[in-house]
Amino acid sequence: NGVDLSVAEGRPVAAVHDGVVTFAAALTGFGNVVIVDHGERAQSLYGHLSTLDVNKGDRVTAGAQLGSSGRNLAGNPSLYFELRIDGQPVDPLQWLRPQQ
Repeated sequence: NGVDLSVAEGRPVAAVHDGVVTFAAALTGFGNVVIVDHGERAQSLYGHLSTLDVNKGDRVTAGAQLGSSGRNLAGNPSLYFELRIDGQPVDPLQWLRPQQ
């Protein structure tokens, strides 16, 4: 449903868009997770975080630090990123590409 990105451990993880944090805690299989609701039925999920810098209910802006990257279940430095629209997973790379 998402992508596992190879990211050095301890790197800052930023919100891709403004929104409200709806979840910031450990989640089985994903380690520490932050979910941001961007409105218009769009949500982004950031997993395998080593630290959490936000709490449920926090308002964040695009680029705001949510936490730091950590390691996946295999022990590799990683960041899991998932994007959902209307509850359905969509290609998250669309939101990670630079806008022209």
